[in-house]
Amino acid sequence: MVLSLGRQISRLLGGHRQAEPDAAMHLPRPFIWLHGDHAEQAHALISLSDAVLHKEAGLSVLLSLPPEAVGGVPDLPGRVVVAAGADPSALVGALGAQKHLPAAVLVAARRLPVATIRALVRRKVAVFVLDAQGPDFTGHGRYMPWLAHAALSQLSHVFVQHQAERALWLEQGLAAHKMTVCGRLSPTPAALGCNEAEREALSEAFRLRTMWLAVGIPEREEDAIIAAHREALRESHRLVLILHPADAGRGAALGAKMAAHFVTALRSRDDLVTPETQVYVVDTEGERGLWYRLAVCCYLGGSLGGEGAQISPMEPAGLGCAVVHGRHFGRHSEAFDLLRSARATRMVQSAEGLGGAICAALRPEQAADQAHRAWQVISTGYEATEAVLAALITAAQKGEG
Repeated sequence: MVLSLGRQISRLLGGHRQAEPDAAMHLPRPFIWLHGDHAEQAHALISLSDAVLHKEAGLSVLLSLPPEAVGGVPDLPGRVVVAAGADPSALVGALGAQKHLPAAVLVAARRLPVATIRALVRRKVAVFVLDAQGPDFTGHGRYMPWLAHAALSQLSHVFVQHQAERALWLEQGLAAHKMTVCGRLSPTPAALGCNEAEREALSEAFRLRTMWLAVGIPEREEDAIIAAHREALRESHRLVLILHPADAGRGAALGAKMAAHFVTALRSRDDLVTPETQVYVVDTEGERGLWYRLAVCCYLGGSLGGEGAQISPMEPAGLGCAVVHGRHFGRHSEAFDLLRSARATRMVQSAEGLGGAICAALRPEQAADQAHRAWQVISTGYEATEAVLAALITAAQKGEG
């Protein structure tokens, strides 16, 4: 959960000395602490925390990120998210005073927090580093080479993306056996679940018709979705739109709006789905995994303007759903850039181009090509994720043994 009672913890991480760390005590033990000091690495750490919780049921996760990266992290049982400063050593002291220390720590930082590392090692906590740029240090470590060297010697292991970073760490004195070149972590979140019986029932109710999904749609984009579906229906008259509003509370009003143009069913009302249904408004929470599996392609809501996409493109791409989006990526720019560089998504410049893009993405050869390209992007990070995950879980098990 993202803690609001964390005002206390946020003050602590921001340097206020008298804050009480009660919020962190919500974490069941044992737990792993993942810390990042820049937003670019946030998606990989969020995905890694997903993987920890899915792979090792007995572990929970403390995830500390920069304030700008904290908003919108999904709630998961066993995960606590806090806004963090560059060197959260005060939190280590507070947790240590309560005898509530992590079993292992991964630091993904542009500058290594020397004070935090030293404080953790003194308490016999294994510290790992995930690096993208080479060793740099916060605080006194930047000006006292002996202090930086001592911090390096105390690290359990360093994971780097490329050989170039490995050379930088070796020059600074890190032992070769403490380093692994593993590539980048996957930014793909854990695959969303799906009720398989429900999927089969809906597929049968729709008579195996082709479907596309508009997911996380804000009110300002509803007219664009209507126009896009009308255009797509001219090319495939049996096509179904699964419409997922950004605000589930807007379901009834959205259903009425769509019913003025199409044969519409509303999920929250348990409307009967028939072979004539053209739009299915899914105003429910926690079922996106079901919609991605039913749809051939999806448009990511919010990406035509405003604050940008509210959902990572890795979410549908990881489940084989071809992705269409606008030019505004929101906080998911890293994920969009990775997929776009592999030509694994289809971008539109304006609402007027959305219908044509949906028609193109629905063509079997186009959908298959996008899904294949997306899978290549996603799979390249799995090996690194598994290596880091194995090291953390092993250290956590030893620490609790």
